[in-house]
Amino acid sequence: MKFLGGILFGWLLLAIGLAVIVWSGVYNVAASGRPGKLETKIATFALNQSVHRRAPVAKNPFSRTPEVLRAGLAHYRENCVVCHGAPGVDATEYGEGLNPASPDLTLPRVQERPDGELFWIVSNGIRTTGMAAFGPTHKPEEIWKIVAFLRHLPEITSDEQKVLKTATAEAEHHGEAEASEAKGEAPKALVPERKTPPQRHRSVTPARKG
Repeated sequence: MKFLGGILFGWLLLAIGLAVIVWSGVYNVAASGRPGKLETKIATFALNQSVHRRAPVAKNPFSRTPEVLRAGLAHYRENCVVCHGAPGVDATEYGEGLNPASPDLTLPRVQERPDGELFWIVSNGIRTTGMAAFGPTHKPEEIWKIVAFLRHLPEITSDEQKVLKTATAEAEHHGEAEASEAKGEAPKALVPERKTPPQRHRSVTPARKG
């Protein structure tokens, strides 16, 4: 009985301690600050357990054919490269500012995930990380093609790199335009040249004498 009471008392102290931390504002929620080792370990463990519990046990129904990879490339260009980048393609400033940072999708810890887990993450996203849920806007077959391209990512071709670089370049251009607008300036490309109107010579009619 005493043992059980000790456990309950310990949980009560833990709850009080967490409440004090939250109430006092000691916990820093700024994205500019890096999380500590303990926070990273707990969050990573919770993420892996949650994904493993919910992800379907399924293999990708699409093989990595040229047609499938082209479709996956198009979706990756539209939705993923600005944050995750790719081999030979840097993420945008927006992507580099995320905290936690968007993972390099060629890393073993990503590539070793089963197909079903990758499908679930792309479909449902990951809360408070910047990883959006694409299930509401994409069909399951489209997401499977994205997964196929993720598997192909470590060995993308130079032509595929060029396609992805156009997306990051466009994103940076839009970012510069928005920054100019915030300062009250119009982007240079949008400022029309001011042309001096041609001067019209008026003919002077001599006054009539009365």
